[in-house]
Amino acid sequence: MNKTMLSTLLVTLLALPNVSAADDAKSQPANGSIIVAEGFSAANTYPIDDIPADINGFSFVDWCNDVPAGQPTCIPTVELEVFDVKKGKSIGFVYAWGKEFGGSADGVTLVFKEFILLELQGGQLYTLSQEGGHPGGAFADPSIIIPKQGDQVLLGGAEGVVLGGTGVYAGASGAYSTRLKVEVDFASGLFVYYDELYFRFRE
Repeated sequence: MNKTMLSTLLVTLLALPNVSAADDAKSQPANGSIIVAEGFSAANTYPIDDIPADINGFSFVDWCNDVPAGQPTCIPTVELEVFDVKKGKSIGFVYAWGKEFGGSADGVTLVFKEFILLELQGGQLYTLSQEGGHPGGAFADPSIIIPKQGDQVLLGGAEGVVLGGTGVYAGASGAYSTRLKVEVDFASGLFVYYDELYFRFRE
């Protein structure tokens, strides 16, 4: 699968081999689709109890609690509404959880582990970052890349796998890649503003 990088944008590539245009023509045209989110994020309040207990052998609860001694379990990070880039209409939401946040001693870099639930018109998709490719990046000099709302802009990316899904995405699998440009508020420790967040899906 080709991995596409759009400079300063977050791009996600998902292999969806069992999803066809006939399954969901509106959200998944024959050549895949591109959806976009930008602006302020909201607090992720998605009920954990509504996440399937078993996602093709993966347990969200076990993953959330599997942390080094003395570290907290995973936390809900952000919720973002996503839109069909062609039609300009809402097609669902993205909900994310993170754990094991860490960085360099000089505070220049940040890395963590992440589980993402994408709730779209045709069903849900579940993704997980992988060893060697967890979300991370470096903070840009704020005098060069000026934040709109946060304190500083984090530039980076991630690698991971599609665990599965529901509805038209029930047979989804494959890898994904992300590139990100996101603003961080150090007081809250959260991502508060996304400077154009793109998700690119391929069948």
